[in-house]
Amino acid sequence: MKRLNRAIAALGLCAIVLVASACGKKQVNPGLAADRIARTPGLALQKEDVEVVKVTQVSGSEAVVETRLQAAFRMERRDGEWMVRELRLGHGQWEKVETLSRALDRVKSEETARTLDRVAEGIGLYRRTHGRLPAFEDYVALSDLLTPDYVTPLVRLDSWRRPLAALKTESGGILLRSAGPDGRFSTPDDIQKTVP
Repeated sequence: MKRLNRAIAALGLCAIVLVASACGKKQVNPGLAADRIARTPGLALQKEDVEVVKVTQVSGSEAVVETRLQAAFRMERRDGEWMVRELRLGHGQWEKVETLSRALDRVKSEETARTLDRVAEGIGLYRRTHGRLPAFEDYVALSDLLTPDYVTPLVRLDSWRRPLAALKTESGGILLRSAGPDGRFSTPDDIQKTVP
């Protein structure tokens, strides 16, 4: 009986070791995360520039890694106010904050335009199925009608995490809108898509 219990205990211990080692291959540990972040092209970081605060394994193929990064900021006084002019991550080169902000806005504008295209495609599918455009009060009501049958996943925000808008046009179509980088509607940087 003792031999059987020892054998069961040994098998249990082996199972725990195997499961732990298998999970270890699937999970991101802080050292691996710091290494991968430091080696990200274009960041010019070294491993010591990255301090991993927390790793959250979302799934077997995705993790969220919270970090503290070594960064430097050049500041200047403008009109009596100190402003950040440039930043440098790790050992990289100095980058103007304005240039980074414009580049990020350009990427977010492109992402938002693609999002509006997806919603417009969903409206087109709805029209083919029902023989008419959806009736709605506002963008939230429209997105409720389209999700999940015509647009998946639910889309309510643009790439700046601000609410999208939808209006009925005078010609009977639908105008999908994002306020764009400045966050204000009816300015030149608005992103729009019309579904006739």
